[in-house]
Amino acid sequence: MRGLTVNISSNIYNFTDYREFLKDRYRQLKINDPLFSFRHFSKSAGFGSPNYLKLVMDGKRNLSAEAIAKFAKGLRLDNHESEYFRYMVDSNQCENAGKKKVFEAKLLYLRELFKVKTLIPELYDYYHEWYHAAIREMIKKGAVKADPGAIAQALTPAITDAEAQASIELLMKLKFVGKTTDGHLVANETAEVDSTTDAMAQKIHHEQMAELATQSLYTQSAETQDFESLTLSLPLDKVIELRSKIQELVRAVAANASHSPSDAVYQLNVQFFALTKAVEAKKEEVTARSLTA
Repeated sequence: MRGLTVNISSNIYNFTDYREFLKDRYRQLKINDPLFSFRHFSKSAGFGSPNYLKLVMDGKRNLSAEAIAKFAKGLRLDNHESEYFRYMVDSNQCENAGKKKVFEAKLLYLRELFKVKTLIPELYDYYHEWYHAAIREMIKKGAVKADPGAIAQALTPAITDAEAQASIELLMKLKFVGKTTDGHLVANETAEVDSTTDAMAQKIHHEQMAELATQSLYTQSAETQDFESLTLSLPLDKVIELRSKIQELVRAVAANASHSPSDAVYQLNVQFFALTKAVEAKKEEVTARSLTA
């Protein structure tokens, strides 16, 4: 039986080039397990070609979305590392300047999030999947039988029984919910978490909910959704005022929310963001460019 060292010293968050990371990770895995090889990797990751990893390392092959997931498995990356690896590949292989900038911003965010490992790791996981908040809200309506299958099918879109079971365990670990002696889940009153930690982790949650909102445009009827959109020009003082009103709206809705067992769970998203730079910022940018020309 081979003795494997659990702690792999290469740190993915130190890399922005995924091919360079692959070379370093391969070296580290080889140190920890002398029998690890390109052939061993291909077998564990599910590739037919025994030298596929070598081809990608050398820039002779790119990675598809499916291949990225297989590489994460073969390289023994955890969930957080796998997400960073995916964005690193997307960033390196993307030829669209706008999309590339988004991927690079996500990489920077994930590197910063990694630094805050004093934060509750489970909280990161909570915001990482949309359905944790949905299941928690289901339980707030009233005691719910701890039946992963029934909980999974109650969601829109439905999740797997295994995902529902893992979510229940996570919610209990965070003490967001508890379990009664007769096998029902009940909501707990919980202490506030560190605000910086919470804000960083919520970015992932907001992204997930935006994706769900897009899906609902095509999968739900008008009775269960409402989309309004407005493009307008605003001075800075009005921007501050509008942001305040949005926050007040969300707080008011949350304060008046009922928790009747007959209620369905809904998601309220409010997005407000700039589509252009401020005029002053544009002028400063033009001036800076002229000085360096």
